[in-house]
Amino acid sequence: MKKILLSVLLGSVFAATSASALENTVKPKVTQLGVESPKTGLLVGNSYSFYNCGVHSYLRGLTRESKLPWKTRILTMSSAMLSYHNVKDYLTPDKEMDPYAKQKPMFDVVFLQGHSNEPINAKRQATFQKYVAEHAETIRKAGAVPVLVATWARQDKPQDTKALADETIKAGNANDVLVLPVGLAFAESLKLRPDLAMHQSDKSHPSAAGSYLYGAMLYSVLFKKSPEGLKYQGECEKPLKADDVKHLQTVAWQTVKEFYGW
Repeated sequence: MKKILLSVLLGSVFAATSASALENTVKPKVTQLGVESPKTGLLVGNSYSFYNCGVHSYLRGLTRESKLPWKTRILTMSSAMLSYHNVKDYLTPDKEMDPYAKQKPMFDVVFLQGHSNEPINAKRQATFQKYVAEHAETIRKAGAVPVLVATWARQDKPQDTKALADETIKAGNANDVLVLPVGLAFAESLKLRPDLAMHQSDKSHPSAAGSYLYGAMLYSVLFKKSPEGLKYQGECEKPLKADDVKHLQTVAWQTVKEFYGW
């Protein structure tokens, strides 16, 4: 009888932390980062990664508390698609006074975060696919590991979550690139905590909670380690409530585990 009761209780706990199956229908081909103990990273993107003092600052807060050696450079342009970025130049170690230029490779991991709708926009989709392939090749030649970020749907278009995830995963699979499913994590958070806003008032850019979740996803995939239990509450004079942090950390870890089959 005690064993039956314990099983019921454990099932209740799991149900409370997992609203439903993730919304993607395309499964990721690559499920491991492929580099042990990464120490440096480059994040290439746009304002989705730059808002709230930059997602790299959230990642830095988590790694500092965990005492993990980690440095990130972030290079973003407003409204940028992947085609806007000269990734080859970003990875060329010939700039004076650049501390990363002393390292070989300059970065262990390079994250590619594209425009919010380029994976599914009829006019932009082919260009997105082209530059995922081109940038992935460039990154590998530089000795780094490419990771493609699957971004989130607009607040007023939640139905785009599945398409954004599936098309990004398809592009990643076609080039043997790991995909980071941030958009799926946004959707999971909203299912469990619809009261916790993940978007700014423009219904597009991330709120502080959204940037925290994005940072926790980066942490989870980089170190294959749960952020759960860390006390860090955020950056940019926007610290979150402890309960919100706990929720976002759990969503991040549960999402990567389910997505990659860890």
